Amino acid sequence: MKYFLLIVFFIASYQQLTIAQINNHFTKEALRIDFTLSGNATNTQAAVFELKKEPYWGGSPMLKDAFNYGEFKITIKDSANNKTLFSRGFCTLFEEWQTTEEAQTINKSFQQSIRCPFPKETITVYIERRDKNGKFYELLNTKINPTDYGIIHTSVKEISTMKLLDNGSPEECVDIVFIGDGYSKQQMNKFHEDVQRLSDFFFTQAPFHKLKQHFNIWVVDAISQDSGITDPRQNIWKETVLKSSFNTLNSDRYLESTHTYTIYDYAGLVPYDQIYVIANTEKYGGGGIFNHFSLTSVDNPKSLTVFVHEFGHAFAGLGDEYYTSETSYNDYFNQTIEPWQPNLTTMLNFESKWKHMVDKTTPVPTPGTEEYFNKVGVFEGGGYVAKGIYRPSFDCRMKTNEADNFCPVCQKAIEDMVMFLIGK
Repeated sequence: MKYFLLIVFFIASYQQLTIAQINNHFTKEALRIDFTLSGNATNTQAAVFELKKEPYWGGSPMLKDAFNYGEFKITIKDSANNKTLFSRGFCTLFEEWQTTEEAQTINKSFQQSIRCPFPKETITVYIERRDKNGKFYELLNTKINPTDYGIIHTSVKEISTMKLLDNGSPEECVDIVFIGDGYSKQQMNKFHEDVQRLSDFFFTQAPFHKLKQHFNIWVVDAISQDSGITDPRQNIWKETVLKSSFNTLNSDRYLESTHTYTIYDYAGLVPYDQIYVIANTEKYGGGGIFNHFSLTSVDNPKSLTVFVHEFGHAFAGLGDEYYTSETSYNDYFNQTIEPWQPNLTTMLNFESKWKHMVDKTTPVPTPGTEEYFNKVGVFEGGGYVAKGIYRPSFDCRMKTNEADNFCPVCQKAIEDMVMFLIGK
């Protein structure tokens, strides 16, 4: 009992120290850095577009990244003493585009936004990119003075917002903001009903079913001129507020938006850790990018499972475990290194993954036979290829829509991220 109380005391003391460090260096607002990523298949450049001061920082009280996930990384240092104050990994649509055939022949630019608590003193921001060997290299560094007149101050606009699920303050909870695209003014009731339906299903899925008390759900009413979503292959063009579209990266079912700044403008009306855009369409599709945002259609028979799958990408950095479907990019993973995604391995550094969760009686690699269907193992096929990349379960929400749930390895990765974001 004394040991347990001692652990509780140290956890509480650490949390208080972390909060004190936040208060020493940051305000309650958020700094949003809007920048562009441009280049082609072999070249990446980054340039700052705009800086914004938003009214709410809804992120984790844990300022320094604990996972080393993501193809990109932002690090913020105190310019006076070069001390690291904040870091996060993230991914982008740009790096996916770089693996397409189009990127072999032309240059393109993509919008990207990243947020941190608003600094009290001058900071230096570093944006880094992983190379093919998994090592980070610097793309950009810039000093930001919080009193600079060039920082745009945003405010809460005359747009309706609602806290659908309230389990506490942003510091205590994971805050998800839902924004609709392709909903007309007359369809706001449908939007609210869709959010309720999706969030209800969300909390039936493991591990979210036992973590509901750690989540807040926010709703932002984004009104589109047209109802529905753009579908270029069908010559359907809709005027929607967030510019969502099928055929992203020339993949019919890939539903995304390249108008990142607009999406973040709407999300910034409330505190948030994760952005989820729901698209008012019956067509199957979606997308989720780590520490960027998720997007899915709402009226397809498979929308509920796709909704949770895409959240797995954006929230916990989970990789796709399927390998038989057509994808819009090629050679996404370098099989000569260990991928950073917690649910994929090339077996080059399996000790850093889920080796401790594999029973000693389970063969490695694990055959895809019925006796191992419900076992944690090492099943070949994942990350869009049939050979050389392995997944932890025969089936999982990150592999198919027919899976009962996330596998135990993915569940642990999700739980770890929840605990990090609430500072435990």
